[in-house]
Amino acid sequence: MAADWYAFREFDAQVVRDARAWYARFLPSAGRILDVGCGRGEFLDVAADAGLETHGVDLDAAMLAHAGAHQIVEAEALDYLQSTPETFDVVSALHVIEHLPVDQGAALVRLGGGRLVPGGALIVATPNPGSLPTIAHEFWKDPTHARPYDVELLEFLCRDAGLDVQASGVNPTSARGLPVTLDDLDITDDPSPKGRAPPDEDRVTRWMGGRVARTRYAADLEAALHQVSAQLRHTRDELTQLAAIVRRVLEVAYEPSEVFVVARRPAE
Repeated sequence: MAADWYAFREFDAQVVRDARAWYARFLPSAGRILDVGCGRGEFLDVAADAGLETHGVDLDAAMLAHAGAHQIVEAEALDYLQSTPETFDVVSALHVIEHLPVDQGAALVRLGGGRLVPGGALIVATPNPGSLPTIAHEFWKDPTHARPYDVELLEFLCRDAGLDVQASGVNPTSARGLPVTLDDLDITDDPSPKGRAPPDEDRVTRWMGGRVARTRYAADLEAALHQVSAQLRHTRDELTQLAAIVRRVLEVAYEPSEVFVVARRPAE
């Protein structure tokens, strides 16, 4: 079903590859990687560019048909992890665990960690249940999703499997799905000189201002302008506070859409 779903949603391979590229920072400069649920091999392409020997396992033959020259095994992931004698410097599972109930998710982490060399890294990424558009809409579009996993649960599963958590949190490059641009909420003065009067007009304005300044009208006008200016400053301060509140609400509700954990097998 995965291949049909990818085709239906028109998931472009390069877009997926670019989204996975952020995790290259956790890859060593050499070694072997096993990508569990490798699909079309987008993350294996990233790993190959980083200099790793690439291996993948996936159950969907239609997806694997697009996986290129990587060393691929068509098999159920948990069965393969349990049966293979091979070990790897990195085992990755990007957007796999959310397809499994929690007992199988725990097995994925435990078995994946068991296939690591001492000091090797397990990389797990999954949709962020703390992101409002993700958990309310995007997550449940996929008919093969079983349940969401948040960062705390991922960390617990890794520690329960005897792994040391090295890094975890949100992938800052993943989409937020914001309804507005946060920078639009910044209330700042525009210092640009647009509409500035030419020098001749400035001289005329100053002359007229000097004449008017000596009248009672000028005093009343100055007081009125001072009052309006104070009211505008107060309104601006209130708008700035309101914009800050709206910005914070959006930052919390619209977190980046992907979370991850990187955990290492202790060195012996």
